Amino acid sequence: MSAPHAGTAPPEAVPVPPAGPDRSPTLSETVRTRLRAWRLWIILGLVLCFVVLLAVLGRSGDDDTALSPANPAPAGAQAAATILGNRGVDVQVPDSYQEAVDMLQRRGGQSTLFLYDPNGFLGPDQLAELNGLARRQVLVEPGFVQLTELAPEIRSAGVLPEQDAGLEAQCDAADASAAQSIDAGGLAYRGPVTCFPAADGGTGAGSYAGNDDGSVIVLGNSALLANESLANRGNAALALRTLGSTETLVWFLPTVSDVPPAEAPADFRTLLPGWVDPLLLWLLVVAALAMLWRGRRLGPLAAEPMPVVVRSAETAEGRARLYQDARATDRAAQTLRAAALTRLAARLRLGPGSSTDTVVRAVAASTGRPEDEVNSLLNGALPAGDAALVQWSQDLQALEEEVTAS
Repeated sequence: MSAPHAGTAPPEAVPVPPAGPDRSPTLSETVRTRLRAWRLWIILGLVLCFVVLLAVLGRSGDDDTALSPANPAPAGAQAAATILGNRGVDVQVPDSYQEAVDMLQRRGGQSTLFLYDPNGFLGPDQLAELNGLARRQVLVEPGFVQLTELAPEIRSAGVLPEQDAGLEAQCDAADASAAQSIDAGGLAYRGPVTCFPAADGGTGAGSYAGNDDGSVIVLGNSALLANESLANRGNAALALRTLGSTETLVWFLPTVSDVPPAEAPADFRTLLPGWVDPLLLWLLVVAALAMLWRGRRLGPLAAEPMPVVVRSAETAEGRARLYQDARATDRAAQTLRAAALTRLAARLRLGPGSSTDTVVRAVAASTGRPEDEVNSLLNGALPAGDAALVQWSQDLQALEEEVTAS
């Protein structure tokens, strides 16, 4: 092996340039870019999911109908239906008008019809068909058409005012006598048998009315059967005795599907499902957010040069010349004195509401000048003439300088 040649220099190392900053986009930047690109579709997807959720909730099995025997809410009547069932009454709830007719026809004279139709979905022909199918008909807050077809002997008689004191039975009907007293309120009715009249008894109408044989009963206050007030006074006794006199109770709450095809519904809003109102509210929120997102925004404030810049000294000089031309020496002196008093009060920390005498005493104490001398400047007679005004203003300025230096 031969030795390396002594004159051969080792190869020089090639310098490697320093690595520059990585310009490739990071993961977070990529995600933000894609989110901005898909922002509209993401919002539309969220809105669609919300609509589907509302539709599912609208079809949920929870019963929120007023006086429904399956509704446990305060306005429902699950408590009354449960108690009746425990007492051996077969409570049947039809889903339609025809089903209610079939139930009543099967049971014949061993059934009671409970009818609560505040929206007036049933027409006269339907009510006439229901009439006489049950041994007893219990109508809750019926309207004119229901009274005409099902209870012609009973008439509506206005409204019973709500009050803390209950209504006393004041009749011989067995069901009302057992209850003794009920909550006040609701509608008033007058019939061959009238119970629970108003406290004044002026109209002769009451919250409970019936015919002579008790086959038709009208209850004027739907709250008597509600869960939240069933336990008040004799509400439960009246409800249970009125509805539990037969083996079967057909609890019929008509819906918009029971409206005859030839008749229009009482209120078009009843045709809409329950989730329409919250959907409209949500669409308003989405529209407002869209306007904020896509609306034109004002840019940052731009500083622009003023066409003319007037120095404060020039303004003061111009005002002084106006006073001089008008020979308003007293007005100029009043302005100078008022400004001096304001500045002196601020420097002495006396407050903006300080009186002139207070400022005079404070200035005299601060400068050591006699109080009379200070008072002559700040509260004495005003100078007369231009020469006197100049001298007086110089004295006033000197006084301010002394207060500042003290």
